[in-house]
Amino acid sequence: MPIKNLSIQFMAIPDYFEVMYLLIIKKSYKMKKITLLLSLVLITFLFTKCKKDFVNPVEEHLVQQMTDLEVPQNFDYKTSKDIVLTLKSFKRKATNQIKYEVYLFDDSKLNREVSYIDEEGNTVNASLQLTDALNNKIATVVTDNTDFTLHVTIPAYIKSLYVVRNEMGVFSSSVVPVNGNKAAFEKSTYKSSVAVNDIFYGTNGNGDLFTIDESTKELTVIGSLPNNDGSYTCAIDPVARKLYTIGNYYPYYLYSYDIDAGNWETVGAVGYGGPRLGYNQNDGLLYFSTYYYVIVLDPTDASILSVYYLSGLQTTSGGDLTFDSEGTMYISTTSGLYRCEFTDGNTINAIWVSSESLPSYPNSLTFDSNDELWWATAIDGEGYTFIMDKVTGGWQERSIYSTVIHDLATLPYDQNAIPSTDSDGDGIIDFYDEYPNDPNKATNTYTPSIYGWGSYAFEDLWPSQGDFDFNDLVLNYRYTNIANADGLVVETKLNFVIKNIGGSFRNGFGIQLNMDASLIQQVSGYRLTEGLISLDGKGLETNQSKPVIIVFDNAWANDKNREIELTITYSEPIDPTLTGNYNPFIFIDGDREREVHLSNMPPTDLANLSYFGTFDDNSDFNSSSFYKDKNNLPWAIDIIHDFVYPKEKSEIILGYPYFAPWAESGGVNYTDWYKEIDGYRNYDYLVQD
Repeated sequence: MPIKNLSIQFMAIPDYFEVMYLLIIKKSYKMKKITLLLSLVLITFLFTKCKKDFVNPVEEHLVQQMTDLEVPQNFDYKTSKDIVLTLKSFKRKATNQIKYEVYLFDDSKLNREVSYIDEEGNTVNASLQLTDALNNKIATVVTDNTDFTLHVTIPAYIKSLYVVRNEMGVFSSSVVPVNGNKAAFEKSTYKSSVAVNDIFYGTNGNGDLFTIDESTKELTVIGSLPNNDGSYTCAIDPVARKLYTIGNYYPYYLYSYDIDAGNWETVGAVGYGGPRLGYNQNDGLLYFSTYYYVIVLDPTDASILSVYYLSGLQTTSGGDLTFDSEGTMYISTTSGLYRCEFTDGNTINAIWVSSESLPSYPNSLTFDSNDELWWATAIDGEGYTFIMDKVTGGWQERSIYSTVIHDLATLPYDQNAIPSTDSDGDGIIDFYDEYPNDPNKATNTYTPSIYGWGSYAFEDLWPSQGDFDFNDLVLNYRYTNIANADGLVVETKLNFVIKNIGGSFRNGFGIQLNMDASLIQQVSGYRLTEGLISLDGKGLETNQSKPVIIVFDNAWANDKNREIELTITYSEPIDPTLTGNYNPFIFIDGDREREVHLSNMPPTDLANLSYFGTFDDNSDFNSSSFYKDKNNLPWAIDIIHDFVYPKEKSEIILGYPYFAPWAESGGVNYTDWYKEIDGYRNYDYLVQD
């Protein structure tokens, strides 16, 4: 049967996650008494692997080779910037703490033409405009100060941050503009809460809103959904006392219901339908799911913030999702119950829990205030409720109701009673604490983000000019600062992945830190195999005036794509501004004295200074200009993004045509030159993993 009135909604997650999500909505499909069958088709589109027709950007000053570039003398090729985020608010509740979570926010667009086979065997061609709305979390702060500043490193192109404020389950959020090197968040909205008895709220495709009291076996229809909409979804924010549901008809409005006032509000159009919806009390966001995907929605405006791919589902039809008291997500489909684990790359691993197949299918999941899992289903016009063991998947039937149940959500017995337990006694309650059992740790700050990777890309012929393909050694990096309850950093995780080795040289890699070595207690996790490096008792390289960490001394002795994690523990908690001042470098082919650093970054004490000024090196120590040739071109670049590196002997300007105008403008224009945006990459010259 052909599809009519095809309408398309779209989204994308950061391209370093290497997954694109296409959402297609079918309308006007008749089947017996159903006048509109809503179906959602999602397909995975691995766009870092797809060959795309390249259209040259319109730039009058495009050059043919790197040596033709006219780059300002002082340009340092940085793709990131350090900013100060000011968090201003006031406390409204008895607790003296507020939790903030900060995300990168990006609304750049990407156009794609795709063709796929739909559920009924029809070929559909679609033109999509994809929006990378929310990159990922970069920081978490728990503070008892009404005015607080946070120092973070962000991509230079980022113009806004997304800040979520959490005061004991009362959430507010805002998109905060970045002005120069500053950003400020101010928010004061608040909804009060009153306690009621533990009760289930439910919705169905007939448009009923109802309550269930399992203690009395009463189901009471208390109203209808707006716009004569039915719904297969509902979720409850127990603190704000709001029920959320998504209608079954295009454009699939997100509705909120004020439980105390009994009023409906149309929040906004989600743009597609699906059977699974849950509210996460840990971040104040809605998690909406269908097929292999979980989409995170802002409940204040229905905007899409992030997309996750579900790996491990045996079947994908039907079901629901919910969160237990510890924040663990559970999903059901016709194949049973799954416990979910969030992993790198915006992937969720779904681990099958069910011990046996379930009757009909579990179209509803919800945890009660005792953390017991309930599910429900609709059979022959009636609603059935069950209770289930979340560990084994074992279940038993509890009640049968004369009203169809398509989804349930729990309003807990005392929704204001968020446990004030502080298991580790550090002054931050477990509800906020990212390390609830460690008194020395509480929150994290990430560069570039919790799931994202940055990249260092090196040429290794210095001081001779290389071929400017920046693929001789390509390393992904992610840095995580772990802070205590006072916001002072106690530990730093340095994560690296060798993405490419472009030659035969046995290059080593290290980082110089711009801090006093006495602040470092210990470094662990390095991979030294060649006997080239002398370390002190802390794991730092000896004979250095500043602390230097050698991550590995031979790239070839390490597996490509295998993660290396180093840990720096500090002798005392330190101010966050003392971290993040990294000076990464390689040393070439076993010669420890032959270092290559980012442009304008100085060599370490062990570098042989006689190399400078020879062959093509044009460093000037008097002006602190290092590792540039006579054309001000570098031997290394830092891209705060996962770098799709050039093919061998292909200059970077061929694969990234906007690199040239970016460099010639001194970093003012095309600050996002490396991103997956139409016309920004020419895959004829790039290596697609």
